[in-house]
Amino acid sequence: MLSWLDPLLLPAHHLIDLTAQWFPMPLVIVLLTILVRLALHPLNRATHRASLHRQRIAPQLKEVRTQHAKDPERLQRELLELHRREGVSPVAGCLPALVQLPVIMIIYRLFSAPHIAGQVNALLHHSLLGVPLTAHLATAGAGGPVFLGLVALAVVVAYLTMRHTRATLVLPTPETDSPQAQVAQTMGRIMPMMSFGTVLAVAVLPLGTGLYLVTSALWTLGERYAVRRLVTM
Repeated sequence: MLSWLDPLLLPAHHLIDLTAQWFPMPLVIVLLTILVRLALHPLNRATHRASLHRQRIAPQLKEVRTQHAKDPERLQRELLELHRREGVSPVAGCLPALVQLPVIMIIYRLFSAPHIAGQVNALLHHSLLGVPLTAHLATAGAGGPVFLGLVALAVVVAYLTMRHTRATLVLPTPETDSPQAQVAQTMGRIMPMMSFGTVLAVAVLPLGTGLYLVTSALWTLGERYAVRRLVTM
């Protein structure tokens, strides 16, 4: 299904395979994840700062929603104007996740396809603590504890991420009954739980992809706390 990526993946495959001659493949995946996240750091930093700024203007958002709760069109205009005046994007946060999707697709292809552009995929012969990086939890057999350890780490990271998201998420007050507010309230209940998607992915995807996702989630969590500390200092 992702074979159309192969012409682009072949150079990455060769580079990773070459690097794995000096470093264990799991470490290569961690280093690759860090490089990707460093490249995305400016975008993510701006996103996290915008989230904290939205939290700062929460009282103003509440006032605007209360004043114009019965006039949805006026409410939308006033909210957009408030965000513009304060220099805060109301949609910040979507772009980093969208940018990372192609990277996840690439990692998945690299550690699941028997062949890349007609060549044997040399990355499939590597392992983590004796468990092939191509293995899945359902077929890991004796390697189950390695998967379970990674899943447990993913659960801890997802829980901490959920707590942080709830602490920084700005939602309309419950008494605001406009359709937009109701949608926002619903999303506010769903969004913190989305961090557990990594746990599900680790349970169903190859071990190599799961290692990338957990490392990326750890980086995101640390990045959020670091940006929050810098902004509030």
